[in-house]
Amino acid sequence: MTSPTPPAMPSPGRRLFLLEAAGLLGLTGCLETPPEGLEDTPVPITQFRVIGQMARDGETSISFGGYLNGESFQQDGILTYQGYQYSAFWNVETRVVLVRRPTGDGPWEYTEMAPGYTGTSGDAHSTISLGVSPRDGRLHIAFDHHSSALHYVSSVAGMMTSPPSVPWQTASFGPITSSLGTQAVDNVTYPRFLTAPDGRMLLSYRFGAAGSGDEVLWEYDGDTATWTRIGTYIAGIATNVNPYLHSLEFEGTRLHAAWCWRTTPNAATNQDLLYANSDDFGRTWYSNFGDFVGEAETAPIALDSNVRVWAIGQNRGLINQEHMIVDHAGRVHVLLSHLPDDQPDDANFDSARTKSEFFHYWRDTNGVWTRQPMNIRVQGTWRGKLAVSSSDNLYAVLPNIRIASASASANWTNWRLIDVSRDGIYFSDPLIDRQQLYTSDRLTVYTPTAPIGGVVYIDTIGYTLY
Repeated sequence: MTSPTPPAMPSPGRRLFLLEAAGLLGLTGCLETPPEGLEDTPVPITQFRVIGQMARDGETSISFGGYLNGESFQQDGILTYQGYQYSAFWNVETRVVLVRRPTGDGPWEYTEMAPGYTGTSGDAHSTISLGVSPRDGRLHIAFDHHSSALHYVSSVAGMMTSPPSVPWQTASFGPITSSLGTQAVDNVTYPRFLTAPDGRMLLSYRFGAAGSGDEVLWEYDGDTATWTRIGTYIAGIATNVNPYLHSLEFEGTRLHAAWCWRTTPNAATNQDLLYANSDDFGRTWYSNFGDFVGEAETAPIALDSNVRVWAIGQNRGLINQEHMIVDHAGRVHVLLSHLPDDQPDDANFDSARTKSEFFHYWRDTNGVWTRQPMNIRVQGTWRGKLAVSSSDNLYAVLPNIRIASASASANWTNWRLIDVSRDGIYFSDPLIDRQQLYTSDRLTVYTPTAPIGGVVYIDTIGYTLY
């Protein structure tokens, strides 16, 4: 079947959204009229490339409203490096399965990591995160954590820099360890890896528990294959709170962090949007306007540090760990969901979520923050992701999968849904391939399906962004 030629964009005031499902280009949705004053500002379009299947045997247990596969704090659950795409999932036997494929569109290669290891079934905190250390070409995997000892594995050197020459097999990965170097690491939740521009790799995780935790940072040097503890950089245990990161992101050599505080284990006590940045890989931290606010280990950022950039009260249905990205101009964008201003406080978190909506918060390079309502309702306790094209148009990849977009030329004031064709098919939080976006306008979304006859599939959906 031959794909039809996409039509030209219609005249100002009416926009046509082009979508491609399962590799076949077609039209869906409708023609929409932009908000008043934005008639000449086109809403970005997105085009499907392909819907593929990574797995037919995803883990089926549901806890905290989601799966072990597909939770927003997996940074990263899918990534691209030097022409290969990598991902991982828990199968129905709660074993860690690693996958890779060339170019991001071909068939997947599979290998089971650490055969015989069975994960903590039924706890959606126990996700899998991947990282890359370019200096020695290793793939790093952290998995199965909820206030528990570290579970960490790394590949042989050269796997990521010369993938065709390294067999994709269990023997190419080391044993599971609970130590980094010679130091045992415990009480770990939400591990996330981040590769710095100079090739070093960072690992951040929560030490502690909900309502009383610290955020801790380590650094890996691939030249010497050694780990160094940078230390606690956001402290919560001393004041009985904990930070929930929306993300850590590099923009050049500057490291950005955004988070909310929680004061009890109850999600209803999530509050505020906090922000800080570091120019020395997380050792020294500065506020939105450049004031010193913390030094890792010796004087970390704390509850009374001047890092709040937007007040969001408790009992507002604010979800923790949504998403943050940085665009090509260095502007910080945060996706949050909570009650709109016209809704009263609601101390019942599940009830508050039924009335919550998505909001786009963004920081200009002069430090000024703006909040833009997106006027899109949330679905349960699931969270979305932001993606940015080379032209700095933004896309929100929302659960189920719903796609919304806004244009940089309108300062992202024209948010609207451009695709809801798969609403109801998928489950849990979508994940995105951030690294693929760094080098192209291609985006792969990793998303598990809702249970179908007791079987959970894991799909990858490809998009081209404009």
